[in-house]
Order: sequence, then structure tokens, then C-alpha cells
Amino acid sequence: MNEDPERVVGTRPLMMPRHRPAWTSDLRATGTDAKDRGILTTPLTKIEDTLRAWADKLPQALAIGLGLMSADPEYAGHLRTAQIGAIIRLTPLTMGASCLNAVILLLTLGRIGSPSLALWIWSALVFALAAHYGRNWWASRHRDPNRQATSRTIRRAIIHGGLFGGLWGAVPVLTFPGAPALTQLLVGCLTAGMMCAGGFVLATVPLAGMAYVLLVAAGAFLVLLQDGSPVYLGLTALMVVYTAVIIVNLNWIAFLFISHFLAEAQVQREVTARERAQARAAHAERMIALGELAGGIAHDFNNILQAISGHAELLERRPEETQQVRRLAGVILKAAERGGSISHRLLAFARRDLLTIEPVDLAEVLKGLCEFVNHPFGSDIAIRVDMEPGLGPVLSDKAQLEVVLSNLATNARDAMPHGGALTFSAARETIAQDWMDPTSKPCRFVRISVADSGIGMDRATLVRATEPFFTTKPKGKGTGLGLSMAQGFAQQSGGALSIESAPGSGTVVSIWLPKAESAIRSPPEAVGQTPAVTRDLEHKQRVLVVDDDELVREAVMMSLEEAGFATEGAEDASRALAYLDQGETVDALITDFAMSGMNGLDLIREAQRRQPTLPAILLTGHVGDIAAPPTECAGGRRVTVLQKPVRPRELVERIDAAMRPDVIGCAAIGP
Repeated sequence: MNEDPERVVGTRPLMMPRHRPAWTSDLRATGTDAKDRGILTTPLTKIEDTLRAWADKLPQALAIGLGLMSADPEYAGHLRTAQIGAIIRLTPLTMGASCLNAVILLLTLGRIGSPSLALWIWSALVFALAAHYGRNWWASRHRDPNRQATSRTIRRAIIHGGLFGGLWGAVPVLTFPGAPALTQLLVGCLTAGMMCAGGFVLATVPLAGMAYVLLVAAGAFLVLLQDGSPVYLGLTALMVVYTAVIIVNLNWIAFLFISHFLAEAQVQREVTARERAQARAAHAERMIALGELAGGIAHDFNNILQAISGHAELLERRPEETQQVRRLAGVILKAAERGGSISHRLLAFARRDLLTIEPVDLAEVLKGLCEFVNHPFGSDIAIRVDMEPGLGPVLSDKAQLEVVLSNLATNARDAMPHGGALTFSAARETIAQDWMDPTSKPCRFVRISVADSGIGMDRATLVRATEPFFTTKPKGKGTGLGLSMAQGFAQQSGGALSIESAPGSGTVVSIWLPKAESAIRSPPEAVGQTPAVTRDLEHKQRVLVVDDDELVREAVMMSLEEAGFATEGAEDASRALAYLDQGETVDALITDFAMSGMNGLDLIREAQRRQPTLPAILLTGHVGDIAAPPTECAGGRRVTVLQKPVRPRELVERIDAAMRPDVIGCAAIGP
């Protein structure tokens, strides 16, 4: 083999190069001086070369079985285990037949005449050897299945094969000479049968089989050649042929056995190599996708940061220009909202956004959407709604559904640069099985479709349509997150999304959402526009703000102080709890979730153990951080989850709502 096994992945040969036969390694060690070595060198070299040439002509699998060639070390132990295991599996049958044949021989000779003492001793040895092998077979059933056989085990098998063959080879020697013709016939048949059966049982280790067969045959040859009669010479010739045939066949069996094992090992190696290659390819694809995703995120957020930093610097230079300050602050707020929008789309794509699942009137949503897009889209795009009568509500997050449908409508408009028709349709559908659970019962869904008569998509574009940041729009005209967000929203809502399109035939994007009759988890209770709590300016309500990011903590505290609250800040949970343990009065707690040490959710639990009626607000970058809703709400106070970024006005409204005395009960947290 010319390939370097270290460089060719997955193709290392299962058979190592042939080595010098073990019995030739000492042939040149004879002789004690230069003269002796000179005399012996030529004939020994010829003998060694002859043996090596003979070994090189054997099939590789048989060469491995005969010890003339090494298998791959990774598989050599497994191969030896398989060889020994094949012999051990037949041990009960072999030993049973051996004992039965010994009994038959004793009974037959007992009817003809009294068996000799030597024959009785031989029978005892047969039974003792059978008991020994039987015990080994029983012990092997309880050994570690992963334990591999060693070269020593193979050598022991060869030695045991020779001992067992010698034991049965003694039968002709003990019974044949001077015995009647019928006795000789019985012994001859028994010897031939045991030679054949034992050789085939030991065939997986060919040296063990040959040792057994040759020693059995040696006993027969010994007694047959003692009588020079033509009949005995003919029987000897027949026995030689018979022995040769058996040896050839057991080597053929060994060749087939080892070839089959090596073939399976090679297939397993190739399968493993292919799986590793596929895993590496999949990892590479994921890294490429991650690189594209990171690049797209970095591009959009760098633009946002540029807008924020640039306008903030202008704001710092012109603090006295009120109108300019307001304009610059408005631009900064818009940039921040744009960053939040991208973040929410990414979380929807990753199915980690917070959804408020509730019955939604689809007719109302589509009607409002048509009114919203009718004027901006212009008169060259005809908009119509096709709804099945009596459709009823769907289970969804109304705000997210409106955003998704608005994005799909915008995509449809961009696909019709010269005008066309945009159709919103909705109809009931019963799906045989749920996407998430193939064993579930049929589920009732509503299929919402957004169809356009635009340019459509070719197959290559259609395949990549839901990839994040993939877009066919001109640079600066889209983020490439619309369809990926829609798919994430549909799947997170318990439904699915499909796209049908062809060049020149328009596009139909369909979303399946469950009908309101379907069972769902209790949704997080949304806190709406709550009237502000009237605060006594002389006795300000105190809010404890905990966040390990100093900039975020200061921004939240300043917003609350401007709204009339008194604030205290802490950079981690331990300092916040230490503040509470000092007996300080706190009317509300606002904490980030992801902090070093104790997270925000555990902090809320500990704080409410100290002050059972303490309302708390949990801020988080994405609700995927929270593995489960808080189950411990001491005093029944609400835990409100807000997803960053949150505007100061909304934060103040949520605090006012949480501190209302009629607000009791734990809000569920989770996607």
C-alpha cells in the first residue's frame, strides 16, 4: 500500500506489512563461531527465503490468521476476540460430543471385551478436560464484553488445540494394535470423525485447528505404519489425503471468517470517516452562517452606533440650543428603537422573543393592516382581503402578528415595482399531526396567506429566503430578517410557515396559527396603559435598581428620579440584599437577569422572602435566559418581565402598575 496511513484520513490499512515468520527468527542463531555461521548461512537463508516467499503468496486474511501478517492494532484485539468467541460458543457442543463419543467407545469395547486400564485413564482425562473447558465457557459468559483478547490468548488456544488433538490421537494407539477388525473400524471412524469435527470448531484460529488435526492424525499414522501390509499402507495414504483436505478446508474457513471481519471493520471505518467528514462540513457551514450573521449584525449595529455617537457628540457641543437638542435627542431615540427592532427580529428568528399568546380577532387585524398600507402602497397596487366566513379568533401575539404581516406586505409591494395585486386570505385547516409532536391528534389551524402578483423567486432564492440577513433588495433597502423573523414567530406560536413562488408567477407566503379552541399554556399577563399612581412628592417611593452595567443602572435611576421616585443602586445581588438586610425601606425592585453570582430571578425570590409584598420588575436581554417562570412569589406579588431595550415611560408605567394595591398574583415568565 502506497498511501501514508497518517495522511489519508479514514483509509489507514486494516492489515499491516508482512513480517518475518516467528519460527525463522532463530534459524540464524545456531552456530558458535564464524565458521559455523558460514556453514549454516546458505541453507538457513534458503529455508527462510522459501518460507517468506510461501507466506507472501497467501491471501492477506489467511496470513493474519497464521500470524504471518499483523492486523491494524486498532482492530487486532477485536479480531482476536471474535476468533476466540467463535470457538467458545461451540465449546458446550464440542465437549458434549467428546464425552458422548468416549462413553460410546467404552460401552462398545466393554461388550467386546474388557477395556484396558490405559483406556479408562484416557476417558477420565477426556471428562476432566471437558469439565475444565466447560467451566471456562461458563466464566466467559460473565466477563466484560468490551474486554479484548490478547496474543497470549491465541497462543493458549493453539496449545489447547494441540493437547486436545493429542488426547484423541492416543485412541488409535491404545486400541488399534491387535484389536479385531470391527474394533479397528470403530476406532478409525471415531478418529476421522473427531478429527473433522474438532478441526472445523477450531478453524477460526487456523494454527489451533491444524495442531489438533495433525496430532489426531499422528496417532493414526503411527499405528497404521507399524503394519507394512498393503491394506494398512492404503489406509495411511487415505488418511493423509483426508488430513490434507481437512487442513485446506479449515484454512479456507479461517480465511472467510477473517475476511468477513476485516470487511465489516473497513465498512465501519469508512462510515465513521464519512460521519466525521459530514460533521466537519456541517460545522463549517454553521461557522459560515454564523460569520454572515455576525457580519450582518455588526454592519447594522455599527450604523446605529454611528448615528447615536455622532448625534450625542453634537448634543454635547450644543447644550444651549433647545430646538437642536430636541432634534438630536429624537434622532438618538429613533436609532435606539431601530437597534431594538433588529434585536427583536433576531430573537424572533431564534424563537426566544417574549410572546403574549391570546385570542386574536384576525378580521380586525387584517382590516387594520389594509387601512395602514393602503395609502403608502399607492393606487397601482390593489389590496383585497379574502376571509372564510365565521373564521373565529386565532391564538397569537397580536402585536407580533401585525409586525409579521406588515413585513410580508412590504416584501410583496417591493416585488411589484410596476403595480399588481396584494391579497390577504385566511381559511380554516385541519392538520393531521402537529409539527412539534408526530404522535399528537389532528389540530385545527388557520392558514393566513399573503399573495402578490410580483416577479416571484427562482429556486435558489426560494431555498435561502428564510436565512437571516439574506435579501435580494438593493443595499440599504432591507435587513434580510423579515422572513426569518416570520418563520421564527410562526414556529414559536405552535404553527409553521411555507413559501410558494416561481419567476413571473408571484409569491404566496402562508402562516399556520392554532385556532383559539386549542389548549395553550397560560400566557404572561400583559400590563397595558395603567394610570400613573399619584405620588406624594414629600414622601417619594424608593426603588432599588440592580444592574452590573453602570451605564444602564445610571440611565434607569435617572429616568425614575425624573418621574418622582427616589432610587438606590446596587451593582450585584449581594449588595442589594445587604442593603435590604440593613432595614432600609424599598417600595419596588428593578433588577437585571444576567449578573455575576446570583441572577436576577434568584435575587427577586430572596428579596421577597425579606419583604413579601415587594413588587419586582425583571429586565433581560432575551427571555431565553429564563428557564422557567418564578414559582415562589411570597405574598402573591407580581413579577413583571420587561425585555430590553425599554423606554423610560414604559418602565415608569410598569412600576406604577406593579405597585397598585389591587395587583396580586404571579405573572408567568417565559416564551
